[in-house]
Amino acid sequence: MNKFKRVIGIGWDVGGWMGHNHGVAICEWKQGEQVVQWKGVPAEISIPHGGLLTFENLAAAVDPELNVANLEDTLIVIGVDAPLGFPAQFTRLLAGETPAVIKPTKEIENGLAYRFTDQEIYRIFGKKPLSASFDRIGNNSSAAIIHTRNWEQDFSFKLYPMRAAEPGDDRIIIEVYPALVKAQRFLDAYPGLAKHLPSIQPGSDAYDACLCALYALAFATGGELLPRLQGPPQDHYIKDEGWIYYFDPESIKKLIRG
Repeated sequence: MNKFKRVIGIGWDVGGWMGHNHGVAICEWKQGEQVVQWKGVPAEISIPHGGLLTFENLAAAVDPELNVANLEDTLIVIGVDAPLGFPAQFTRLLAGETPAVIKPTKEIENGLAYRFTDQEIYRIFGKKPLSASFDRIGNNSSAAIIHTRNWEQDFSFKLYPMRAAEPGDDRIIIEVYPALVKAQRFLDAYPGLAKHLPSIQPGSDAYDACLCALYALAFATGGELLPRLQGPPQDHYIKDEGWIYYFDPESIKKLIRG
């Protein structure tokens, strides 16, 4: 991916269908630089009545002068803070199958509620993501899924890891989890990320969108600007459930040190 001389990271902190709480932020990195340039002003928006957010809508809400339809030699990655898939056992249940499910010892072990990636986050960090099938985050998740599928069709994005990665991919969507890079919800992110952020109120949807945008840059730059993100194993069901791309514990320590 480093063959691209320019990278644009777009962060989308997904809100619900009816709220005005969709955080959006856009940043840029150019090869060889250690500076993140922020485009426009991070915003908090809503889904248009009677419609959906197009990719142009998302970008124009932050920077109306950014022509996203004509960006050559540029890798665009969207980091999305919302589940972009549902647990495989849950989708099998809805499809009329009878998955082998029993009452678990711990809630996180319930395959109807939590994906493998959610369970992995809990195992590594002790933090339990919200369940797309059991919790209210399903509202946000459904909005994120329908939008990203439209952007795949209309703007040639690829949702990783559901779609196979290819060397020429220049429009990519990944799922991220900003809660992992700050000690508490309303506190600043760890210094290694905070130093790259614009002046913005911690705890806001726009702030989390900025963190999503930095995740996108981390994915795109492969260690040149920020630590690498941990990708998924090769298990086949990951392509159905999705994957949260995250900084591993050693990388988190580096971000805490700044």
